[in-house]
Amino acid sequence: MGEGEAVVRSEDEADECLHCTILDMVEERLAAGGADASNLAALIAESLVDVILRVPGHEQAKLLAHTIAALGELFLQKSGEDGGGSGSTH
Repeated sequence: MGEGEAVVRSEDEADECLHCTILDMVEERLAAGGADASNLAALIAESLVDVILRVPGHEQAKLLAHTIAALGELFLQKSGEDGGGSGSTH
């Protein structure tokens, strides 16, 4: 790739990159000490609300429901409670 050329990622790659970036930031704050996991989770939840509020009003309830369902499903997958193992994104 030449100098000044932008890296073009697929939407899935960009989403996974966002996931990794958020997780890295959380891990850094926890490792540095003094960070409270419940406060970090609340800040992430606030960010989710901000994302939901950016879609048109008539779509917000559906996106909120989808987000809550995804949270529950991902928790079950990654905790192994669904019987499927860690379900790690990467």
